[in-house]
Amino acid sequence: MHSFAIVALAAALLPSGAATVDGAPAPLGGEQLVRTGVVVADPAPGTADPPQVDATAYLLADAETGDVLAGLDAHVPRPPASLIKLLTALALLPDLDPELTHVATDSDASMDGSRVGLSPGQTYTVEQLSYGLMLASGNDAAHALAEVAGGQQQTIDAMNAEADRLGAWRTRAVTPHGLDEPGQVSTPYDLALLARAALSDERVAGPARTATYDFPGGESGPYEIQNQNRLLGRYPGAVGLKTGFTSQAGHTLAAAAERDGRLLIAVVLGAEGRAEDTAAALLDWAFASGTTARPVGELLTPEEVAEARLAREQTAEAGRAGGQVAASGLGDGLAVDDVLTATRKLSPRWWVVLGSVVVLTTLLWRRRDRARGGAGRYAAR
Repeated sequence: MHSFAIVALAAALLPSGAATVDGAPAPLGGEQLVRTGVVVADPAPGTADPPQVDATAYLLADAETGDVLAGLDAHVPRPPASLIKLLTALALLPDLDPELTHVATDSDASMDGSRVGLSPGQTYTVEQLSYGLMLASGNDAAHALAEVAGGQQQTIDAMNAEADRLGAWRTRAVTPHGLDEPGQVSTPYDLALLARAALSDERVAGPARTATYDFPGGESGPYEIQNQNRLLGRYPGAVGLKTGFTSQAGHTLAAAAERDGRLLIAVVLGAEGRAEDTAAALLDWAFASGTTARPVGELLTPEEVAEARLAREQTAEAGRAGGQVAASGLGDGLAVDDVLTATRKLSPRWWVVLGSVVVLTTLLWRRRDRARGGAGRYAAR
């Protein structure tokens, strides 16, 4: 056995593009979704191609099965605008008592951009702030919720930890509200993961599908706020989720709709006009195509993300071990016994690490061959 063969074995264990220049791990969901600059879709014979739409990037997926039906630049990081508030809600709301109160501050009320209208000195509950966050896309509500949760930086850390847990490995939160900031990015695939998780959590899904809400207004009494998602009440089956807009991001939207037992997610980034029109066209195509469109990728569950993370760590360890073998001076023409003697200098754990190839190579096959049409793990409540 030659040293080259050992190095090649270690290299084979590592996923293609295991890291990018920004240090993020290889994206999830399948090889086809890594393609850029082209719509990714594989309709069955007789199924129309996805429509040409107003979007810089998008992704269309089945929330129940995880099947990705179509995408454009699915893993290219872009400014998400207020879609980052989905991550804010997922990171904070499940662990905050909805009756917990917060007295609004000048810092809350003076936030730039869209606001629900917090008044300094007035007391709000977490539940009220959650509606201000999701319906009115209130940057003031996002700031206030972050303060309730321990402060802005602690909230941002929690958001990034939640993104990592869900497999949104190209997402980086810098603020809890989504105003343009250097380095704050996400992708259509990542946002679809966030949308899928939001649909399974009533603390997030409830406000996201609510059309109007009476928000506290101090001495003047409550006032009505409206959900900015124009699909609600207009597009058949619409159940949320979140709109966004900034000058850098353009119009963005994470939309969800359910018909005949199918719950679909459409994520739109960088639209010039209202992103609801784009989402509606994509959803129309998916509902009309039924189940005939062959999936081009998959949204992984948090459990599958954990498996992928373990495989990533183990293959990286195998790569380091392979490098140690190569550096040990093994040359051409050495007998197998010589190689084995050299490898025994490594930790015995190396042999266990090599077994990670089984995890890595079987994960995709198992996902591809599993029975589809799951038992509603991510159904909106």
